[in-house]
Amino acid sequence: MSTVPSGPAGPATRRTPGLPSTLTGRARGLAAAAVAAAAAVAVAGLVDGVGERGDLSSYDPTVTADAVRVRTPVVTVLAEVVTMVGSEVAVGILTAAVVLWVAVRRRDRLRALHFAATMAVSAAVTLGVKHLVARGRPPAAVVLGPVDTGYSFPSGHTLFSTVFFGLVAFLVADRLAGRRGARTIAFVGWAAASVAVGASRIYLGYHWFTDVLAGWVLGVLVLAVAFAALGLLRHRGHERGAENAHAGAAMPRLGGGRGAELQPVAERVEGVDDARPAR
Repeated sequence: MSTVPSGPAGPATRRTPGLPSTLTGRARGLAAAAVAAAAAVAVAGLVDGVGERGDLSSYDPTVTADAVRVRTPVVTVLAEVVTMVGSEVAVGILTAAVVLWVAVRRRDRLRALHFAATMAVSAAVTLGVKHLVARGRPPAAVVLGPVDTGYSFPSGHTLFSTVFFGLVAFLVADRLAGRRGARTIAFVGWAAASVAVGASRIYLGYHWFTDVLAGWVLGVLVLAVAFAALGLLRHRGHERGAENAHAGAAMPRLGGGRGAELQPVAERVEGVDDARPAR
């Protein structure tokens, strides 16, 4: 039985390190961009409907009236608790706690900075869109609790909660990457928390239905842009790491044996320099 001697692998047989991860990162970036584009179109449609008092916004009074009719003492208490958890103050405290945990315990400064920056962007988006649309809130007669005189569109509670619980869900999913069931539970929990906070705002009379819907859509938009940016930062970091690794591998290294072989040559060169007459 004859054997064929194996020579050095040619260019056609070389494997490109990191190619699958690169393709996966690009695919995720394209998916995030597609989600962000769809969310932006949806928000634009909602803003247009609110301005014309048509489309989905025409159903806002009916949805509010239905929410008032189904009120019960028990559901009211639950709604007040949920809306308190989704408030700006509560979400701000929870954000600070998560950022500290990621930065100190997990020692992932990039992810901690990403979490904090994303929440800051969500606050800026909320204030910007509120003042841009300048929509009034439902009548004070349907509000259960202190009357809020600020602008209504979008729901800040809903947007903040959607972004916050979405970021937490992705943190949990990354930590439990090998457990599909646990990751599914994390994302279902994100959706449930976002829906609960938004529904509580309608139930308590603080927002119209389209305000809450805009909060959900804008929250998804912020998350999509944030994770596209995170993927880009990680991709550049991997490229820099690969370049540094290739540069280090290309630099000649003198081991102990090689250094011993070159030592007599260095001594002979020094001897020649010493033997030259001074000019």
